[in-house]
Amino acid sequence: MKLSELISLLSHHFIIGHVKIDTETDINKIQIKPKQISVTDPGILYIGRNQVEGGPLELLNYTNNIENSAVVLCPCQVNQSDSVLANEPLIQIFNQANTILENDQNTSSVIANLAMNAVTDDLQTSINRAAETVHNSLLIIDPNYQVLLHSTEFGFSDPLWSQIINQGYCSYDFIAAVKHIIRTQSDSNLAVYDVPCPKSPYHRRVTNLYNKGKLLGFMLMFDDHTPFADNTSKILPQVGQILAGELVRNHVAAPTESNRDRLLNTLLTEQQTQNFRNIFAAQHMELPKTMVVLTCLPLNKQPLNGVQQQVKRHLSMQFPDTLSTTYQHHLLALVPLTLTQYHSHQFQQLLEQIAQDTRCKIFVSTFYNNPSDTKAAFVVCKRTMKLSQSPEPVIFCEDQYFDLMLARINHDAILPFFIDPTIQTLQNYDVENETELLTTLLTYLQQDGNLSHTADTLYIHRNTLHNRLERINELTAIDLKDANTRFKLLCSFKIKEYVH
Repeated sequence: MKLSELISLLSHHFIIGHVKIDTETDINKIQIKPKQISVTDPGILYIGRNQVEGGPLELLNYTNNIENSAVVLCPCQVNQSDSVLANEPLIQIFNQANTILENDQNTSSVIANLAMNAVTDDLQTSINRAAETVHNSLLIIDPNYQVLLHSTEFGFSDPLWSQIINQGYCSYDFIAAVKHIIRTQSDSNLAVYDVPCPKSPYHRRVTNLYNKGKLLGFMLMFDDHTPFADNTSKILPQVGQILAGELVRNHVAAPTESNRDRLLNTLLTEQQTQNFRNIFAAQHMELPKTMVVLTCLPLNKQPLNGVQQQVKRHLSMQFPDTLSTTYQHHLLALVPLTLTQYHSHQFQQLLEQIAQDTRCKIFVSTFYNNPSDTKAAFVVCKRTMKLSQSPEPVIFCEDQYFDLMLARINHDAILPFFIDPTIQTLQNYDVENETELLTTLLTYLQQDGNLSHTADTLYIHRNTLHNRLERINELTAIDLKDANTRFKLLCSFKIKEYVH
């Protein structure tokens, strides 16, 4: 333990003044000062009177003929007896200094063991061991305030932070508080600061996570199990750096995400949309006029960091202003492009190639022109991802909109009433007569009323198709030449498919 740190911790228990440290040393032993010191050891802190008989107790350290010292101003009553045991204040300070040094040495041993175990442990085991070390719950977030990892050793008693963990992203109030502290306090890898959260009954201490000079995010410790200890400011950054190294080794955190890419997080989270243009300009970027959001779903549990770099590299060849990030445990890319590019066969081919190379499934939002709609575009992608059963590697959300709308309705009670009775009539007739009128009608609608294409798709003669359509008309009296009728029937087929 550094001499200055030891004296600082002793000052929590005693009044200490006149501190004079000319050379910082590492203290590993506490001794009562003898009358004569034959050999000086810079690793020893002596406690006793220096030269003035009957004077105050002093903390003394000698190195290279230099004397480091501090005066214990309270307790100030020192027994004049030569018996060390009779000097109660001296024994009191001696015991406290030894306790502090022993705790520090124990902490160093625990940190060393934690670092050794981290070499072979998985991330969850490591953060649980770390939570045991600090006797409190821990949570790690990335620079975009997404939850990367949390301990499960004690559980999170606070319902607010349980909700934040479930949604994968910190609250706006907490983000604003952290940003303010970062602007006003040190951002070194040893910095520890308290972050207020008025809606939570617990306190949070936060340290920065760095790897090779790159900010990976932040580690939060909650006082949900035990009160914060005196050594928190020292032990928390050390635990954080062990976990930071493991995050990088496991490709959970990306240390190289650029400030430009973080502009996408701004579009996803910032509430003051009128500032978008200025925020982009500060990074020498132009705010996109028209764009789409891609959500990439890795199929083989690949690390998101590696997939993000591949997706960005592919897209940037054709769309150099592409932005990418991870948000709420999803890999996102924002692609500025024109409407003709969006509808082009080349764009479809590019996405299919990316999906194949990265072993991902890609969901493409609808084309939009208002940057503030970026979060809505992501929500639509996420809902499509949850709903779609298509085996295709690239899914355009606009092709799934009908199912998305149906998903918003209580289909058990309402949706069957929207199915045209023509569907049920033809289905019953087919069952009774072993015909294929319902399949014929669906194919006819899918081919937009083109008789030749319908016949070819069904592998039947056109005369056979005419006969079937006439029979459908006899049974239902529907007018298949009417565009609105065809639209309603096609919607009925989609509702029927969705319900069943």
